[in-house]
Amino acid sequence: MGDLERDTRVEPLGAGRFVAVLSPDWDIWGPNGGYLATVAMRAAGLVSERARPASINAHFVGTGSAGPVELDVEVNRRTRVATSLTVRMAQNGRPWVVAQVWAVDDDLEGLGHQPGERSTLPPEPTSLPRFEDLVPAADLVDRHPFWHNLDQRPVGWIGNWDEREASEPLKQVWYRFVPAETFDDPWVDAGRSLILIDLDAWPATCLAHVGELDVFAPTIEVTARFCVDTRREPWLLGRAHAPLAASGLVAATAEIWTPGGRLVALGGSTLLCRPVERRPDQLYSS
Repeated sequence: MGDLERDTRVEPLGAGRFVAVLSPDWDIWGPNGGYLATVAMRAAGLVSERARPASINAHFVGTGSAGPVELDVEVNRRTRVATSLTVRMAQNGRPWVVAQVWAVDDDLEGLGHQPGERSTLPPEPTSLPRFEDLVPAADLVDRHPFWHNLDQRPVGWIGNWDEREASEPLKQVWYRFVPAETFDDPWVDAGRSLILIDLDAWPATCLAHVGELDVFAPTIEVTARFCVDTRREPWLLGRAHAPLAASGLVAATAEIWTPGGRLVALGGSTLLCRPVERRPDQLYSS
């Protein structure tokens, strides 16, 4: 089981350079994209010397595995209250992630509003069954390590996937990170929303299709905007929507909500369709 604070630490080498060791506990075939972006975001936070992240846009330009990575952080612009930075992550000299980050000070004055009347949020997470209680025990044996880091409470569970009909590509799940639910460091805690924004774009996409898919779609870009402090919110609702797939791409959006009905983060991702035989578990299976 992973720990988000421990597993995203970066060690400074000086002059905007850092090293980190990626944990295999965040693997889904390889390191989860939101996890990688969180590592990059923490390096940006140290260079910025600002209180919290405002946004990140991460491009996944390569592949890699758990283990050491190198990070270089460049300041693009520093204003009185905010800093723009570029982070480049590489492994063994090969580029892997390029991220643009905005960092801001605390207690900024400005406008404030939340969404108006809209559909009611799903039931409270504690009133819903755990994912582990919804699937046969045998199906849990070979789960990717990443899933052990989350308590999942799915909304609108589909019991028989093979006999379902195509539906709206919208997936909603309440999530709670384990063993630590929240984090005092805003740069770490924002990583919870970032990971969830990246997580369910592909599962949402699959809801619109039935039968065996001849493609899979890895994330090539993820973006997140953090507007509300979530450090007192153990449960977060990930609401992923993939309304458009065409020309080899999937465009997805994501919202992060609290049980109290507050929208706390927004984002989305771009997925690139690839032949299913290129999927890592197919490519390297014996």
